[in-house]
Amino acid sequence: MSIYQEAKEMEQQLLTWREQIHHHPELGKKLPQTTALVKSVLDELGIPWEELIPCGIVGVIGKPEGKRILLRADMDALPMSEETGLPFASECDGVMHSCGHDCHTSMLLTAAALLKRHENELKGQVILMFQPDEEGTEGGGARVMVEAGLLEKYKPDVAMMAHMASDVVKTNQILFKSGPSSASSDRFTVKLRGKGGHGARPHQSINPILCAMKIAEAFTDIGRYEVDVQQPTALSICTFHSGTASNIIPEECVFSGTLRTFNEEVRQFTLERMRQVSAEIAQAYRCQLDLELYSGTPALICDPAFSNKARDWAYEGLHGDGVDVPPISYEKSMGSEDFAFISSRIPSCSISVGSTSHQDQVYPLHHPKIIFDEAGLCAGAAAYAQVAYSYLTE
Repeated sequence: MSIYQEAKEMEQQLLTWREQIHHHPELGKKLPQTTALVKSVLDELGIPWEELIPCGIVGVIGKPEGKRILLRADMDALPMSEETGLPFASECDGVMHSCGHDCHTSMLLTAAALLKRHENELKGQVILMFQPDEEGTEGGGARVMVEAGLLEKYKPDVAMMAHMASDVVKTNQILFKSGPSSASSDRFTVKLRGKGGHGARPHQSINPILCAMKIAEAFTDIGRYEVDVQQPTALSICTFHSGTASNIIPEECVFSGTLRTFNEEVRQFTLERMRQVSAEIAQAYRCQLDLELYSGTPALICDPAFSNKARDWAYEGLHGDGVDVPPISYEKSMGSEDFAFISSRIPSCSISVGSTSHQDQVYPLHHPKIIFDEAGLCAGAAAYAQVAYSYLTE
C-alpha cells in the first residue's frame, strides 16, 4: 500500500482534527486548545515531544543515528470574523483560520501517524515542528523557536513546509518551489514633530505633514529608481495620520509601511537609504524625526537541489495514485513566511497544497469567505510523509 493510500485510510481522522482546530481558532502565541490537541495526538501515537517554547511543540520519530529532516506546520489563526457559513465555522468572534494553518496542523499530524507506522524503516529522524505565531509581525514563532535552540538541539539536515493554495493550485495538486519563494518583510514607522499653528499663518509654524509627504515620496523613489529593476522590491506607505481640523497646522505627523524584497543586499541597502533620506529631509524641513525600523522576516529561499530531489520523490510516490505533481515552480510571492528563519540556515523546500473550492467565486487567503477544499488534504499529508520517508530510506 502506498503512503497516499495509507493517508486516504486516515482521511476521516484528518478531517476531524482539521474541523476541530478550525472551530476553535486561536491567535498568536497563545494556542492552549490547539497545542493540547497536538500533544494528545502525539501521546496517542507514542511520539515523544517537548514544548520548546510556550505553544511551540517539537516531536521526534525514528532513531538518532543517520540523517534528520524537519517537517513544519504553523497553528495560529487570524484576527478576522468568518463568513463561510460552514457547519464547523469559527465559534470565536473575530478569529478565523483563513490562511489554512488548521489544515497544515492536521496534515502534519496525519503525516506523523504515517511515519510512525514506518519508524523501523527510517535511517534517521523526523523532527515535527508545530509552531505558534506565524502571522506575527516581528518574525513570529519560527524565529523564537530557532532562538530557543531548535536547530542546535535537534540538528536537522534539511527542512520542509507546506502551505494551502486556494486559488492558484488545483485540488489534489502538489506544487514544489525552488529559489526565492517569499519576500522578506520589514516594517517602519516615521514620526515627525514640527510646530503647530493657524492654517492662515503657515510662516509661523513648521508643518510636519509637508515633511512627511516628502519623506514618503523619497521612500517610494528608492524602490523605483535606486534598486536594480530586476530585483523586485515593494516599499509601500500603508498608514498616514495627522491633524484634527482643516485650519490647524498639527504638531505631529506619523506614517508607516512595509518593505518587501527577495535580495538581502537590496534589503539592507534600502533600509540604510531610508535612514539617510529621512534624516536629511527632516533636517531640511526643520522637523524632529523619530524613525523606527522593525526587522522582520528574511526572504524564503528554497534550496534548488533539495527542492528538486523532494519533488522527484513526491512524484514517484504520489503520481500513481492520481496526485498531480507538476514540474518545479519558480514563482515568487511578495508575501512573507517566517519559515525563512529555518531555510536561511539549512537546505529547505516549500510546497503549495492545492485546495481550490467548488464555490462559484474562489476567494484568496486571508479572506473571510475562503473555503479550502478538504479533498486535497490527504495529498498534502502524503507529500509531507513521502518526502520524509524517501529522504530517510534512500
